[in-house]
Amino acid sequence: MSTFRPPGQTTPFWTSLVRYYRSCLIREQELALQVPADPNARVLLRSPDEHLISRKATTTIVADPAHTQPILAYLNRRGRGITGTFIYGYPLAREGEQLYPVCYTEVSLEPGTAPQTVVLTRGARELLFNRRFLRFHAGLTDAEISELTRSWLSSRGPEPAQLLDQYLAGVDLQYDAVLFGAEGLGQVRGPARELQLMEQLRKDRLPDTIRIFSGEQGLPSARETDDYLAVLPADADQVRVLKRWQVPFMAVTGPAGSGRGRTAANLVATAAAAGRLVLYVTPDGRLPDEFTAAFPGVLHIGSREAWLSSLQHALRVLQELKEQDAAPPDASALTAQSRELGRELDRLQAEQRHLASLATLGVAVEPVAARVEAEVTRHPRRAWIEALAGQVTAANAAQFRPEQLTALRELHLRALAWLDDSGSLGLLGQRRRTGQIRTALRQAGVPDFCHPEGDLREQVAGLSLLIQAYPLLLVRARRLLAGAVAGNSPAQAAANAAAAAERKAAVDRQLLRAAWLRRAAGLRPHLDQIIAAVTGEIEALEKGGPQRSVLSRQRFTDLLRAFPVVVSPHLAVAGVVPNEPELFDLLVLDDASQVSIPAFLPVLYRARRAVLLGDESGPAPISCLGPEEDSRLLGQVEGHNLAAFAYTEVTPLHRALAVTGPQTLRLGGRYHPRERAQFVNVDDGQTLFPAPAAVSQAQNPLEARAVLLQATRLIDAGVSDIALCSPFSGQVHLLRQLLARLAEAERDPGRAAALRAIRVYAADEIASRHRAVLISLVLAGGATPESLNWLNERSRHLARALDCATERAVLVGRRETLAGIPAVAGLLDGEAGRAEADAPGLRPEALGFLPAERAQHEACLAAENAVTEGLTGPARELYNRLAALLRQRNVLLAPRLPLAWTLGPALANLPGPLRDAVPAVHPLVTVLDRDSLLPLAVVELEAGEPGPAAGICSQAGIRYLAVAPGDWDRLREIKDG
Repeated sequence: MSTFRPPGQTTPFWTSLVRYYRSCLIREQELALQVPADPNARVLLRSPDEHLISRKATTTIVADPAHTQPILAYLNRRGRGITGTFIYGYPLAREGEQLYPVCYTEVSLEPGTAPQTVVLTRGARELLFNRRFLRFHAGLTDAEISELTRSWLSSRGPEPAQLLDQYLAGVDLQYDAVLFGAEGLGQVRGPARELQLMEQLRKDRLPDTIRIFSGEQGLPSARETDDYLAVLPADADQVRVLKRWQVPFMAVTGPAGSGRGRTAANLVATAAAAGRLVLYVTPDGRLPDEFTAAFPGVLHIGSREAWLSSLQHALRVLQELKEQDAAPPDASALTAQSRELGRELDRLQAEQRHLASLATLGVAVEPVAARVEAEVTRHPRRAWIEALAGQVTAANAAQFRPEQLTALRELHLRALAWLDDSGSLGLLGQRRRTGQIRTALRQAGVPDFCHPEGDLREQVAGLSLLIQAYPLLLVRARRLLAGAVAGNSPAQAAANAAAAAERKAAVDRQLLRAAWLRRAAGLRPHLDQIIAAVTGEIEALEKGGPQRSVLSRQRFTDLLRAFPVVVSPHLAVAGVVPNEPELFDLLVLDDASQVSIPAFLPVLYRARRAVLLGDESGPAPISCLGPEEDSRLLGQVEGHNLAAFAYTEVTPLHRALAVTGPQTLRLGGRYHPRERAQFVNVDDGQTLFPAPAAVSQAQNPLEARAVLLQATRLIDAGVSDIALCSPFSGQVHLLRQLLARLAEAERDPGRAAALRAIRVYAADEIASRHRAVLISLVLAGGATPESLNWLNERSRHLARALDCATERAVLVGRRETLAGIPAVAGLLDGEAGRAEADAPGLRPEALGFLPAERAQHEACLAAENAVTEGLTGPARELYNRLAALLRQRNVLLAPRLPLAWTLGPALANLPGPLRDAVPAVHPLVTVLDRDSLLPLAVVELEAGEPGPAAGICSQAGIRYLAVAPGDWDRLREIKDG
């Protein structure tokens, strides 16, 4: 008898992905309960002596008449007796009129054996904590919530009142219990409901956009076209995006102020003029006036009020069309003029970009060059490096580019693996490898005089030295290039390009208007039908009926014929826009880094093509699910690895960036250059920790008053639209309290209104732009090492907040304290950042990269494209395990990084023999802090006697870890450290 067993049925990837997201949404809903606002739908048990949560019991008997009588009265009102399940919560937090249970569980009720008693029994569900309240209202971090949860559930943990006092500050806690029905818990709604309907779709029924986004279909090569509209003047980066408007999937990234909204509006205009149906999702929920004046065919959705207003506008537009009877214009002359202006704009922008880059290069390269020159003086092979750099001339300077250093790093990583296998290659195999090295150098454009010679071993050694010499070659070449800008005016070139962009925008607005008039001419036979549908919907809404939409399938199709552009402030379009695949020709999503993938997928399902815009360095939307719970749900997925789609870590923008890869387009510029941010020093401030176990609750009252003083000065100067923020939620609460008191005490109605209009954010919440942004950094006298490290880890949130300032950015803090935080010091006005420039470790300038080339710098360090070929066997397993272990840490893994780079200035302090050995040492993996690029650890495979890196790292004070193959648990020492 055959023992063959067919393989089990594998769940399709799409089905697994949808089920995972639905489980995340349902779980998130479970962790976000509110007590029913209706007093008749709940029972409050005042100060119970014994209950299910604090005593870790599974059953409790309620015998106190003060508790049993309200329970019995509630059950009588409920009309279902004791059947069903209930939610039991304790303690309660109050915000205004709303109550939140901090901890809760499902219970069942039954009558006790004694009269007028009730028995509460915990169900099979675990004890749940209200993560939404703790995260968004109390302001705890995910790590603090996890620690609070573990302490609460521990048999040795303190009582709830003692424990919450250690974590919560400024929260109105009531140590009462609550009981209410659990009927709504776990009910599927919102994106989870739409995903449920899409779960069983076969792969061939999914739109191309979803298959590309999920990675099940490749992205075709991008093609550009000169037929685009820029109804708002566009710079060179934005024009490049517009030329690709017809690609099936595109990701565009840029900080606040880089022109993402302008680019999105131009994309919508280009598609609308070409007769396409467009869904535009933007937080503002609107298009620029220049667009709507030329093209009134726009519907606004997002709320009942917005929908009613949009329908009323649509009715006016349709009635005006009915009264008109003009022939559509011939736009061929305008089209030819727009193309000619586009070609002129390309030429002028190329000239401007070239001159501006040279002028910027001349300013930016000097401090970098000074740092690189200083690094070379410490290098043991200084003479060889200087001799090679002497061959850089004005004639060959243009051949040196920063991306070549990344290519050299990746080639060297592969070549080291080839060298390890050279014993089995034979002479012909080694010759083939040396030929590959020469070919790769030519393809990278590295000048011939830099190419190493000799056999495989000699070429690999030469590559190692070339990598360490390349920063000097690069900065000297850039100095020569910067000298070529003399005699040319970058400002005049910029003015010429701006004038050309304005001329093209004026012509393109006429083209957009002509497109609307052509569409209007085609609508006239159907106007009565569309007007009747719109009128009926308006009447239903004005009578207060349900928000049913014209958007039944046929009616919505009719309406889109007149209004092909639909604008929404959010992704919740269900119930308004029919759930049909590829209903829209183009989806444009702005701020795609601020939404979740589950909310995005049903909207993507409705689109034939998609463009996602956002800030890749901005914070992701905060989820109350938490990374630990997300990891647990990911672990329950069978047959597929969905780590690249992790709900709490990956946004639509970041997933799109992974899909588009080298086809990603980046916009330059920002509202407020960080180097011009003002710093206000508050020396006398004192950091307080009202909740000792939660660093996030730190406060600095004196600094908060200094922030409000700066805000009032801005109001007096006529500045409106002010935002305050802090990385510490305790300071955020304090700022809100003081601001409310100040507004209440203000006698001038205008100033009081201006104070009430000030927005206060946590640093990881701010996303919209404001004229002025003031940031309170809190840490001063009394700051602990833990709080300093905590702030250092959140420096990216601070940088994002600075980017949101369109006119004025102000940092408030104590300079002496903040200068010791590497990542934060760079956000000050430069003095503190320069003070730590000589600290040991890898510095960004040491590689010859400019500050604006941070992405290329990180790519050079990580050399990710060569890891698959460059690390094999146990080395690859060590790298993979280390990457998985540190996935949630803000670190960078640098394989085979030259130890000379890692040491930096510390190289000069090594004894002679060790210093001479450094250029040839490339440890397996160097773990770097992603923000400061300081080395956290050097990790190698254990191979008998310690290698040279062990002694060098010990002498330089860098942590070193040698791990035997298979003993992977030792890697946890890095995470724990």
